[in-house]
Amino acid sequence: MKLTDIIEEKSLTRNSLALKAEIAPGDLYCALSGKRPFYPAWRKRISRVLGMNEAEVFPEYVRGAGE
Repeated sequence: MKLTDIIEEKSLTRNSLALKAEIAPGDLYCALSGKRPFYPAWRKRISRVLGMNEAEVFPEYVRGAGE
């Protein structure tokens, strides 16, 4: 499941996720569009806000996920 789908499923907006995860909304938008990576600290904070494991939210960044 893509992060945008997870955000919608959790009934959040991108802006509210950014604010709760203490990430500038513009930075989050850039990361979601692929113009900037999701830095490790961002991944941890986003996962915490979503109440999910980092490997579930960001399988492409977590070594061994999906293997």
